[in-house]
Amino acid sequence: MVKDHIKSAVGLLVLNILAYLLHYYLIIPSVELTSIPVLNIQLSYLINAAASISMCSVIYLLKKSFESQIGFIFLGLSAIKMILLFVLLDPTNELGTVAKADALAFFVPFGLNLVTELIFIVKMLKISDLAKELQKK
Repeated sequence: MVKDHIKSAVGLLVLNILAYLLHYYLIIPSVELTSIPVLNIQLSYLINAAASISMCSVIYLLKKSFESQIGFIFLGLSAIKMILLFVLLDPTNELGTVAKADALAFFVPFGLNLVTELIFIVKMLKISDLAKELQKK
């Protein structure tokens, strides 16, 4: 199971690298820049990937002890992650507004990693349910 977790982490990193390249070469040129972007997209993808891998690792470690509360743990960790990302990346400019390029640089990596976290957790819970079914038979 640890091998699957490592494969998932590597897959998440590869997915983030591909998404970053698409973002950098396709999205950024198509967005009309009205001001200098505040948010560094490399840092945004890096922090999001690290936070997602950490979050999935914590959930993986807690799954046996708190199997019935995994959903609540996921919600709590997601809220903490969102707050930390906003504090660390802070996409607001000196006027207190968020430019379109900064919003995309903040929410595209966040959304991508949120979906991959959900897929990881669903797979983990399905495997756990399947193991329980096999033990009953």
